[in-house]
Parts: sequence; C-alpha cells; structure tokens
Amino acid sequence: MVVSINNVTKRFGAKEVLQNVNLAIPENSIFGFVGANGAGKTTLMKCMLGLLPVTSGTITIAGEAVTFGQTKSNAHVGYLPDVPEFYPYYTAQEYLKLCAVITNMPKRERKQRIEELLELVGLIQTKSPIRTYSRGMKQRLGIAQALLNRPKLLICDEPTSALDPVGRAQILTILQAAKSETTVFFSTHILSDAEQICDRVAMLHEGTIIFEDELTALQQQVDHQFVFTFTTSVNQALSQLSELEHHMYIEEDALIVQLSSENERLQFMRELTDRNLVIQSMHPHTKLLEQVVLEVLK
Repeated sequence: MVVSINNVTKRFGAKEVLQNVNLAIPENSIFGFVGANGAGKTTLMKCMLGLLPVTSGTITIAGEAVTFGQTKSNAHVGYLPDVPEFYPYYTAQEYLKLCAVITNMPKRERKQRIEELLELVGLIQTKSPIRTYSRGMKQRLGIAQALLNRPKLLICDEPTSALDPVGRAQILTILQAAKSETTVFFSTHILSDAEQICDRVAMLHEGTIIFEDELTALQQQVDHQFVFTFTTSVNQALSQLSELEHHMYIEEDALIVQLSSENERLQFMRELTDRNLVIQSMHPHTKLLEQVVLEVLK
C-alpha cells in the first residue's frame, strides 16, 4: 500500500473533525475520496501533507511516516490544491522549468519530462502567459507541476469542482492517464466524477469513514439486486412470479429482483424453472454511486 492511515483523529479545540479514520490506498490506482463540503476531506489531506498535526493516529506514505512540520514524506507526494496559484507572467513551460530548478531535477531530464507532461495535459502548444489561462487550463497545469518529479502519490483536492463539463472531462482523462505512473488520491463531492475513473471509493461523512471498497463492489452490494431478462416479455414473467415474496420491479425491459443470499438465488432459479421461464441473461444490478450513498445514509 502506498498510503496507510491508521486511527487518525483530528480535533480543533472541542470540535472533532476526523474520528478514527482508517484507509489503505493501493499503488497505481485512483482512490476516490467522496463526501459533502465540510465533511473533513481537506483536513485529512492537510494531515497527509504534514501541514496539520493529527490529534492521534498515524499516517505513512511510501513507507515514510508523516510528521507535522517535518515533511520528508512529501518527497513522494505531488499535490494539486482546489485553487492552484502560479506566477501569472510565466508561460506553462517557463513555470515548469522553474519548478524543475527548485526541486533539483537533473538538467538532462528537464526538457523531456516537461514536454511529456505538457503533452499529457494538453498545453504543449500553448505559448501565452498563465494570466490568460482559463480555470481548467490552470488545473491542468497544476497536475503537470504536481507530477513533475514522478511522485508515488498524487493528491488532488476537488480538481473538477468549479469546471464546466468539458473542463471536468479533460481533468478526469488526465488523472486516468496519470495512474500508469502514480497513485491518485482524488477528493470530490461530485459523485459522478468519482464513478467515472475511480478504482476504489471511500466516503467521509461528518468526520467518519462510512464505507470503503472497490467501486464495482459498492455498486453491487446494496440491496443484493439482480437483473433478469427472459425469452418472453418481462411483463409476462412478472405476472407469473407475482405470488412470490421477493421484492421485484421492472426497469426498462428487465426484471430487477432482490435476492439477499445464495439460497434465495437458488430457490428463485427453481421457481423460474417450475414456470418454464427461460432466462436470456442474469447479472448483478449496478447502481449509480449517488444511489449507493443515499441508501447508506438512510
């Protein structure tokens, strides 16, 4: 695991913002960290960066313990804040050259690395100064800067929150491409963005992790619903099964059935056979992440 967060609690005075947070983030993955504004996401990221002390618990990044004020672990981290700031009179290439000098990147590596990153974020042909950039262009440059020294972890704080649909799509595509060389920790309150690119998702609610799992598992585990299509019409199939006690409903041209255990699934298959209902297809019913969150919060 590139990141291990163990029993982290953070208090500001009497207010407990984080409560016994535990997360393990695997390498070369995109880890979605979702939650409403004010849930404590940014506080945890600042603790991961050593910018805030934890009240209790530990954080380890790439095997290095995170210590407030002694940020050796940040040698492994690239960071994109929600509103990145730059010297406005530089071009993108000039700014990345400055960053390469500041971080002591070997001269022989600078030109190729800067060009490949500008290509990645779609700014390779942009020669104008940063003061002329749109919000989306600045976010893309921020990603390039954060990836400059090949960090093992890229932390992105709400990178798409203020962008239009085109800008959001560009950022998500770039983060997905970045996964080949780093681990992306991606904070957002826009659940559809997390759903598009994340391998694993954790939700922070009022300072507590209320779920954390692979995205596909989260989409399938709520309500244990399965999708059936038949060689006959779905309305006829539902009519033949109407006396059964299973929760069933029609969605488009399929029958959705809640089957909470292996025994229930086997029994339901026997009921289909008894009624001569021939299955065309069967698979778990996946839900939008938003639906999963709403059901968990009920």
